Amino acid sequence: MYRIYDCLTTQHDIVLVLVAVLLGLGGIHTAFNLYARACIGRLRQRIAWLFLTGVVTGSAIWATHFIAMLAYDPIVPVGYDPVLTAVSLVIAIAATSVGFAIASFRGPHPVLSRVVGGLVVGLGISAMHFTGMSAMSVPGVISWHMDIVIAAILLGAVFGMISLWLAGSARTTREMLWGKTNLTIAVATMHFSAMGALIITPDPTMRVPAQLISSEYLSVGVAVIVTILIAIGFITAMVDRQLRAHVSNRMRILGDSAIEALVLTQNGRVIETNESFLRLVNAKQDEVNDSEFLSHWLTEVPQAFRNGSISYVETSLRTRDQVDVPVEVIRREIPADDFSDNTVIFGLRDLRERHAAEKHIRFLAEHDSLTQLLNRTTFNDRITEAIIEADETGVPLTVMCLDLDHFKELNDSFGHIAGDHALRELGERLSKLNSDNITIARVGGDEFVILLHHQNGPDVALASANARAVAQDILDCIAIPIFINNNHRAKLSGSIGIAHYPSDGEDAEAILFHADLAMYRVKQSGGNDTVFYSSEMDEEYRFKRQLSSNLRQAMENDTLEVHYQPQCHADSHEIMAFEALLRWNDPQMGNIPPSRFIPVAEETGLINQVGEWVLRKACQEAASWRKPLGIGVNLSAVQLQDLELPNLVRRIVEQSGLEPKRLELEVTETALIHNPARSMKILSDIKKLGVRIAMDDFGTGYSSLATLQNFPVDRIKIDQSFIAKLIGNDQAVAIVRAVINLSHDLNLSVIAEGVETDDQARFLTDNDCNEVQGYKYGYPRPINEYWHVVHPNSNDQDIAADLAKSANRVSGSEAR
Repeated sequence: MYRIYDCLTTQHDIVLVLVAVLLGLGGIHTAFNLYARACIGRLRQRIAWLFLTGVVTGSAIWATHFIAMLAYDPIVPVGYDPVLTAVSLVIAIAATSVGFAIASFRGPHPVLSRVVGGLVVGLGISAMHFTGMSAMSVPGVISWHMDIVIAAILLGAVFGMISLWLAGSARTTREMLWGKTNLTIAVATMHFSAMGALIITPDPTMRVPAQLISSEYLSVGVAVIVTILIAIGFITAMVDRQLRAHVSNRMRILGDSAIEALVLTQNGRVIETNESFLRLVNAKQDEVNDSEFLSHWLTEVPQAFRNGSISYVETSLRTRDQVDVPVEVIRREIPADDFSDNTVIFGLRDLRERHAAEKHIRFLAEHDSLTQLLNRTTFNDRITEAIIEADETGVPLTVMCLDLDHFKELNDSFGHIAGDHALRELGERLSKLNSDNITIARVGGDEFVILLHHQNGPDVALASANARAVAQDILDCIAIPIFINNNHRAKLSGSIGIAHYPSDGEDAEAILFHADLAMYRVKQSGGNDTVFYSSEMDEEYRFKRQLSSNLRQAMENDTLEVHYQPQCHADSHEIMAFEALLRWNDPQMGNIPPSRFIPVAEETGLINQVGEWVLRKACQEAASWRKPLGIGVNLSAVQLQDLELPNLVRRIVEQSGLEPKRLELEVTETALIHNPARSMKILSDIKKLGVRIAMDDFGTGYSSLATLQNFPVDRIKIDQSFIAKLIGNDQAVAIVRAVINLSHDLNLSVIAEGVETDDQARFLTDNDCNEVQGYKYGYPRPINEYWHVVHPNSNDQDIAADLAKSANRVSGSEAR
């Protein structure tokens, strides 16, 4: 080691040594730029670039060697054999060309190719050096320290291998820096180690041939040759780089303008990407380049996509952070040409937003938009699947139907916005009860259904106990007050009907229907409770359905009847008006009281048709009377919500020819409060027609005084339940007396219903009740039985004429 150091410091011109090193660095820098270009492109272009790389690299190494030789002072005159000098240059060019060609070989073992290529370059440097040393001629004997020679050859070979191994394909600045540094070390260590091994023993007797090249001519030749070659290589590499950079920059701008991620690969390795891909994988360009695209980034693509049999696939992209991103990938191949190998372009689109949108669409399709609970369609699918499972396991299944009590009143009082808010709040509460065994859905309005799976085997008693516990949890959720505004909290309740499968129904439709029947039984009982289905409910339903069908036929066949009950003056007992009361004697079911068929008509929606039929019949009948008595007709709560009711009343009055002031429409307090604003408008419009309004069943509702104040009422009808208790009941006496006095104070007429005894009549007369109605004064009967009242002083001929006139009026009205 000391000999090498001594040789470098005492026998070399340091300035020329530095010149040699700088020249070598410049040449090696240019060489690796050319080598990077030689690693891409088609075979013919690669051969050309590899040859140019070898020429520049070999020339630079050869120049470095000979300038360093010129820096060496052997003390004796030195000459150089031209042939061997030229051979050393050829060796340098050939060895580096072959070495770089091997390193650039695209085989299954790229590292081995690079190591072998570096070994060839390193050994080529040694061969060039010792051939050039052999060209040196001096008046003396040249010998070598063989141990240093061997070490120099090994150093050159090792650093040569390391150089091309670390350089790789010279795609990045880092790779090129490692390659240049180690190749420079290989040249320097090999040369100066070998120079340290040189021993020159002067011998004046030895003659130096005259045709040798002098050191001065050699230095000029080296300078000219190397300058020209390095300049050619540098300019060529620079021009090529600029052209490729220009094209690459244009393509990058184009690629970065695309929303989709784009990746260009050659031989399966990434050579270029756009910014969208880098953002998608959260990586930098140098972390992506030269990676195996399919095996590194797309790990789950099918083989058919890998070999190009198919060009589209949906798969997962593995990001740098090891996150799988769903993507769709399209593959397009660019065939090889004279400038590049086969290039494959992959276009990738991030599917996360699409998957999220599809998930949201599926959620909307399966869930109710207001409450976020399952909707009817999804619930039907769930119950069908559950029934199949129940058939296989033998474990019963429970279905509950839930309806909120008085929810319509919440909407009417606070508006539909408040109602929607309440449903959202309830949906959030009920969703917390959802589990593997409990499925809750909203099927419309304020109606919900619950599907309950059991884990306790075929025991129906345990299933019922479990269902009751779940139902109570649901009722408790509903019972929590709901915030409406700063001044109001809505407190709701629910009615729940429960049915078991298979004991209460053989399919989904039957089980839901029976649970619904049980729920309606709860509603009829006041709500806020739970009822299990029983077969009696089915019988009642069938009865109501039959009743509804027969009622519809009775209307079509005009077999309904209107009976009339007198309303008399309390003192004179003179009949002042009649109340029209509907009666129905069905051929199959017999005499059916209004209390039985009117609720069914309201439930089935027939009440509007029935009410119109009664009103028209009563007005036509009353219009035919000689004596202009009043006629009272009851309106149901359903009719009172129909905005077309005033127009209907007007048409019937006009068509029948009845004076509007003779018609009195009777409404109940309960009917008025369902939608007070609408009821007020409807009654006000009817009042404008000249028709009178009576409040029926007064005192039995829960807003009596407010009703009298707000609604256009002409008369109060005291409910018969108070009249029946008049004798012997001080509270009833006080109530009736108070109602009569209140009516007088409000300038309203008052009539008492249900008067049956003399004592009741005497009390009402003594307390200034205007009019009375009840069995004491007349039963509801066909109008023919009161003919003498409505047609006073009529003989048989008059009666016949009146009957004919009445018939003509009825037929004419029906024709209209």
